[in-house]
Amino acid sequence: MERKLTFLLIVLLSHSIHSQSIRRIGVKGLISANNNDIENVTVYNTSSNKGTITNTKGEFIIKVGLNDIIEVSALQFKAVTVKVTKEVIESKLLKIYLAEHINQLDAVLLSSGLSGNLNVDIDEAEELPVIQLDLGNMNALEYFDDKAFDNKVLNQELDNVMNNNTFYNGIDFAKTFGLNKLLKRKSKRSDWYSDKDDKPKDILDGYSHEFISETFNISIENVEWFIAFLEENGIKEDLYKTENEMYLIEFLVKQSKVFLKLKDEKL
Repeated sequence: MERKLTFLLIVLLSHSIHSQSIRRIGVKGLISANNNDIENVTVYNTSSNKGTITNTKGEFIIKVGLNDIIEVSALQFKAVTVKVTKEVIESKLLKIYLAEHINQLDAVLLSSGLSGNLNVDIDEAEELPVIQLDLGNMNALEYFDDKAFDNKVLNQELDNVMNNNTFYNGIDFAKTFGLNKLLKRKSKRSDWYSDKDDKPKDILDGYSHEFISETFNISIENVEWFIAFLEENGIKEDLYKTENEMYLIEFLVKQSKVFLKLKDEKL
């Protein structure tokens, strides 16, 4: 047993001495290839377990000894193995040419009667049957009031509001109404017409004191005076209809400016 251990120790020691006795020198290397991407190619000396990488020009420096095995590898190239010769040691120059690595794809099996010709396959494609959707009883569906949407003038005015940063004649509708609220809300006025006498009601049936004050820049204590001013000048009955609300707002804007101007002149 002792003889075996002694023999193993001698072998390992001699191998270590042999490795240390190999004289390695630095040589300049150059990688060339048809592919211009020769940067960061790995150059590894398997004999000394040391390596390096190439620069942008494919150049590198590595220490080698006679008969050392050099491995060169990169994803885009085929891996190569080079044995250091006496000429390399004497010239201190190692030139290596790399061939581009090409991935060969496996053949694709065409199924379902396809020919591989796109135009032919399109022409011979089977037309799928039209699917008929049964929506059931349409009378059971709930619809919105069409009056709020079918007026062309109202749609045009709302488009103008949206295309002018949500301002209309100086009023910020996005802030005052909320455009979605203006479009979707249910009318609480029933066109502001009474079922009994079919005559328009007071302006306050549609708008509160606070709304009039904030929208038309009239102080809350002067809202009643403004209402009296409107009634004195008269409001066309058609303006009370839901589809003409935009015209009513425009009318109130103009009248509020006249009212405020007269009020300032009196003061």
